[in-house]
Amino acid sequence: MNSVMQNSAIQRIRDKLNRDEPLIVVNVDHPSSSLVEILSQQKIDIIFFDCEQGSIDCESVENMSRAARLNNTVSIVRVFDSKEWVLSRYLLLGVDGLVVPRVDTAEDAKEIVDVVKYCFPVDYENKLIVIQIESCSAADKFVDFLAIDGIDIFFIGPVDLSKSMGYKGDFRVAEVEEKIDKIIELARSAGRHVGILVDNDNVENYVNKGVRFLYTHLNAFLEKGANAFAERTKLNSQLTSSKN
Repeated sequence: MNSVMQNSAIQRIRDKLNRDEPLIVVNVDHPSSSLVEILSQQKIDIIFFDCEQGSIDCESVENMSRAARLNNTVSIVRVFDSKEWVLSRYLLLGVDGLVVPRVDTAEDAKEIVDVVKYCFPVDYENKLIVIQIESCSAADKFVDFLAIDGIDIFFIGPVDLSKSMGYKGDFRVAEVEEKIDKIIELARSAGRHVGILVDNDNVENYVNKGVRFLYTHLNAFLEKGANAFAERTKLNSQLTSSKN
């Protein structure tokens, strides 16, 4: 697939955001090009490669991004560090954008945008930039982040934000939920886009609040599907037994 076709995939993502439509973003969870190819055939907007917490290496990222391009699907990679050489290395593996964790200041966020522009001086706008907001310092100074052009998504990390607030990862505490809601409100008021980890139970709620980058895991899909299938077999078994 040539670069023109892939740029159209990125433009499709931007168009959905401009129309204020939600994006389905799935962490593939495994270093597998075959899984990426299958995911790219589903109703998924962005496939997420995790090099911060997962086992995916550079060669896998390169091959997995190729698999995503087969079906004109956007792929992004979460890096393990915001150092310039790390960002540059992963950008040049063929992915369509970066997810950068642990960005605590607006100055750090601006540097990330500058690295992308340095790597792709002519067509940097064809790369998606996702900045994670997952600490008290970033959340409390979020207005400063909103002043930076070039960031497509501000991705809230609820677990790490909760840890930063002293709640040991429990993001359902009222104070944490209030801080998350405040970030969403500020971003929406500024015409910017927010992402967060979602599941079947809370996705509708977050869509209604204005979250447009809806992040989940392939493993969660598999678990949900497997459990539903198992329940169906139990139901059918019980029906058969009652007839006998």
